[in-house]
Amino acid sequence: MPSHKRVLQLTGGGSYAITLPKSWVKRLDIAEGATLNVEVLEDGSLLITPEGRQLARDTSEIVIEDSPVVVRDIVGSYLMGFNIIKLKSSKPFKSETINEIRKCVRRLAGAEIIEELPNSMEIQILLDPEAVTPDKVLRRMGSLVNSMVSDSLASVMNSDLNLAEKSLQRDEEVDRHYFTLVRIVRFAIRDPEIAKKIGLSPLRLMDFRLVAKFLEDSGDHAASVSMEVLKNKGLQIPENLLSIFKQLGDIVTKVGIESIEAFLSEDVSLALKVLEKRNEYSKLYETMLSSLSYTPDNIRNYMTKIVLNIERINENNIDIAELTAPITIRSPQ
Repeated sequence: MPSHKRVLQLTGGGSYAITLPKSWVKRLDIAEGATLNVEVLEDGSLLITPEGRQLARDTSEIVIEDSPVVVRDIVGSYLMGFNIIKLKSSKPFKSETINEIRKCVRRLAGAEIIEELPNSMEIQILLDPEAVTPDKVLRRMGSLVNSMVSDSLASVMNSDLNLAEKSLQRDEEVDRHYFTLVRIVRFAIRDPEIAKKIGLSPLRLMDFRLVAKFLEDSGDHAASVSMEVLKNKGLQIPENLLSIFKQLGDIVTKVGIESIEAFLSEDVSLALKVLEKRNEYSKLYETMLSSLSYTPDNIRNYMTKIVLNIERINENNIDIAELTAPITIRSPQ
């Protein structure tokens, strides 16, 4: 968007005034005498909109031709806010590619394939950004991830392949919620009217986006734990390691629940409670790594991979808790 510089002028009545860009007035067809709404944003900038006019939504379409990474391009187009995604290929789509596209579309809320031909496909997204409540999406996402983490840890302790499979099955739903939230955040940042209706400032929206990424990453690490259990067919763990592992798991699970609750409720005391768990977790983590050095190679390799994934999940939980304190500090009056 072009940038315009204006000189601040003092009017006779003691008010301050600037002139509006002529091109902007013409483009929006604003007549003389029209009422403009002026809103002061959190960063001190001004938002000027004609009264009664909604900002234009991005309802455009995108055409993706002969893409070597078609699934990635579909997801990227969805997150960018396109409502129509057209796929074209100079050769008929391979059956594997079609299956990948269908699987991808299932992961995108509001998306459906409305046309499928040998050399082209059309995807339509019907998702009203004003009908989605970000805090509900994030809360549901947090619940799913914490369930994944809990089940994946239990599958390690109980050598339970069914529980590992159950945890893995939630990964697609976690991704679905993540993509939904990112799309809504992008819409709301571009259109302040949407942000106003859902009651979130641009800064808070960016924090939501960041927390969603932390949760999505934790879901991936929980899935990695479950895949290790399945790959090693539920390898039995010595009792001395299980005791330490259970304590680690209890902390990670509890901190996961409390960190997301602290963020959503903007509860500083709960966030600080989460952060206080860091030392306790670190000591157990070091004890676990030390104990693994005395185990057979297969056990050590298996558990090291699992513990490293748990460490990443714990780091994400801590990062979420650390976001809570700054957002509850009020701006100076």
